Amino acid sequence: MFRKILDVTPALFLVGCAGCTDEGEEEAVISLLNEHNYEWSGGLNIPAYETAELVDIHFDWSGLDKDMLCHDMDPVADIDSMGLTRFPLLSEEEVAEGLTNNSLLQADTSGYVSCEPGDRTECWLSEMSFGGTPYDTINVYKESGGTFLFNLQTGTEPGQGARFVAFLQPRTASDVTELLFTPTCDVAQMEVDFESLTQVEMSADGPWTIEWSQLSISGNGLPVIPGDLDEVMVASFDGYEMSELEEQFIDLDLIATDLYTLQLDGGTEATLSGLVDAEGNGFAGFTTDQTWLIALRCTSCTNPAPVFMSVVKVVE
Repeated sequence: MFRKILDVTPALFLVGCAGCTDEGEEEAVISLLNEHNYEWSGGLNIPAYETAELVDIHFDWSGLDKDMLCHDMDPVADIDSMGLTRFPLLSEEEVAEGLTNNSLLQADTSGYVSCEPGDRTECWLSEMSFGGTPYDTINVYKESGGTFLFNLQTGTEPGQGARFVAFLQPRTASDVTELLFTPTCDVAQMEVDFESLTQVEMSADGPWTIEWSQLSISGNGLPVIPGDLDEVMVASFDGYEMSELEEQFIDLDLIATDLYTLQLDGGTEATLSGLVDAEGNGFAGFTTDQTWLIALRCTSCTNPAPVFMSVVKVVE
């Protein structure tokens, strides 16, 4: 399936000689290619809640101490916004697939309304607004209105920082007006393969410049949209077999020994010397006694799975 090994491109091939050393010598630029990329499959198993239609619904998440990935969550401190998106023409299955593949379009929705609860763990349907402008959500919340996607999130930017998602099903025959949400873990069900890829060779010590202009296939087999990539991640792991990292894929950020990120502002290359950890410490280099992963991520996409992720083969 993966046919080629590491491709190294001279830096002068890239505009501006971004990989040149201070002395003007050419520095090898490491290309991240399709054959280096991991593979993943799976989807989202989103819970659904039936309620009455055309009435004010009370939402209570005081009991949510775990988010949809089974990570610990504080229902007060970690929830900044409650949102509701209506998809008038899509089924629940189509919305779940679109969220998985980051393929939903603005045209698929009829708007997004939200409530910012502050220190509360509750909101009413009637409290929801469109960008701060009051909106009569109750009169569109009906069985014939389409598919309604509910979310609780950290932050207030629509579509980002989701901690809990559910489908709401307004029904003529229902008299339910109170929803008390309980933890629903394993919403994301994914199978990951790190074993079949061609590992990316990198020297233990820098400098390192990577480029991905030839990367065209994402981890789930869909086309890569270069403009979506906004972050490089490099992480190390102590004491984990590759099979264990595959099994704990959704927890990689939590189990990493060290984790560094670099924000991207466009383009298709980056210098890893700009990586920093959560405390602002710079990246010092790769070690040979740890397992290292490198990833390209789209932090604004609905599915947090990296577009690209590979295993680093550290060479002296």
